[in-house]
Amino acid sequence: MRIYTLILICLINIGYSLSIQINHNPTCFYVQSTENNCQLIVNFQVSGMDENKTEIIIKSENNDQLLQKVNGKEGSLKQTLKEIGTYFICFKSLNRSFKTVSFDFDIDGDDKEYAQSEQFNQMSKELSRTNRNFQSIYRNQNWITDRENSHKIILENTQKSIYWCSITKIGVLILITILQTIFVYKFFKGIDVNSQTY
Repeated sequence: MRIYTLILICLINIGYSLSIQINHNPTCFYVQSTENNCQLIVNFQVSGMDENKTEIIIKSENNDQLLQKVNGKEGSLKQTLKEIGTYFICFKSLNRSFKTVSFDFDIDGDDKEYAQSEQFNQMSKELSRTNRNFQSIYRNQNWITDRENSHKIILENTQKSIYWCSITKIGVLILITILQTIFVYKFFKGIDVNSQTY
């Protein structure tokens, strides 16, 4: 258990983002302030049933409550830690339903880039626009595929027509050639070439 707590403390001090499940019993984490007047920033987002029914408290090691946020679904808490020492950040569900809290500690005072609701709204608009573009591309691809299929059918029909037309023309030309040969042969067969008079 001590190793788990030590690893958790190291992660918190480094400032990594964490996710925990909370219920009606408070779940607390602590951070060490190494200087006077440090700025502690806690970014959080709650998901689950009744997301707004959540309480977040920042308190000192003497159990003095420094900051409390009730009925918050997401946001950022900022608190100046006036003295060197240990401070606790506690999450609690105000009803019996379990919730997941994603949060981040920063004791430097530098805000981390977190996706807030405004960014999610912008992202939602961009995804919606991208979805419309994909649907347009999909419709255009279907239209092009249908057009190519129609052109293929027309091309194949035209190719067959040209083929049969060519065969018919060749057949007619062969027939005309045979008939002309027979006609010319019969014509010249009746004429005696040796009995010509000059």
